[in-house]
Amino acid sequence: MQVFSLCAFLALAVFPNFAFAEELQVDRVYASGTTVSSKVLGISLKVPKGYEGSVGGEFFVLSRGEEAMVAVTAEEATLAQAKAYLSSPQDLGEGYYLTPTAAPVTKANTASVACTITHGLTTWPGEATIVIGPHGIGVGVIATASKSQFETVKKVGRLVAKNTRFKKPFVPKPGKSSGKWVSKIAGNSLQSYGGSSSYDGSSRAKTKLTLCEDGTFRRYFSSGGYSNSSTVSVSYAGHSRYYGKWSVAGAKLRLFYNDGDRAEFKLSTNDAGHFLMNGERWLRADGDCR
Repeated sequence: MQVFSLCAFLALAVFPNFAFAEELQVDRVYASGTTVSSKVLGISLKVPKGYEGSVGGEFFVLSRGEEAMVAVTAEEATLAQAKAYLSSPQDLGEGYYLTPTAAPVTKANTASVACTITHGLTTWPGEATIVIGPHGIGVGVIATASKSQFETVKKVGRLVAKNTRFKKPFVPKPGKSSGKWVSKIAGNSLQSYGGSSSYDGSSRAKTKLTLCEDGTFRRYFSSGGYSNSSTVSVSYAGHSRYYGKWSVAGAKLRLFYNDGDRAEFKLSTNDAGHFLMNGERWLRADGDCR
């Protein structure tokens, strides 16, 4: 019988819109009974008895051998978003699929669903739970195991979800940053391009976000295009510039504009190693902040 590969599963994000903060040490194995926490997300949980914990990809995996695991992820979410996510099949990537086997059940601040996890010819039973904390952070827990071990592992997953502790998430001050993403984006120019065309016109847009190492940023946006009709042809072009301070903590980039506005971006990479912001590809280049 084919069994799931824990190493392969570590490369997946169980809930794609969720990401565990980098405060956990990537190369460390956490022993049973250890309490781990995320200052950025304001959560903490304890590694259950008989399990080991480690960071894999963008989530925290609790494992006990090759046929039992509990994966934990966390990000901002509402109960409605959690229920919607658990209501339909999800492609977890790398050939893994989560399929609900019943309608999600919601109670107080929790949504859960019975499901299966499939990889190749093997299907395991599973249960996915998302708990929404008082400050809008959702903790997602998925328990899955071979059929003979599932009932025990399901109880462990429920215990992890129930015993997760919440406090107010840490929001870094403008210009103050921490975590692995600092060295990857500080001093860089992040660029995004877009456009469309059809028989009656076209459009193009470019955004350039320069993140200087002193904690300041410059954001430049330009657009242009033309439109044709039977009676008139119109072309247009425009640009705008914005300034402020930036900070990054965990996998979240925050922009604090000088006019008081704010913006947030989730940072990640795809399977090919390309840099993404809010799931869209951006190019990185020298920011020329001198």
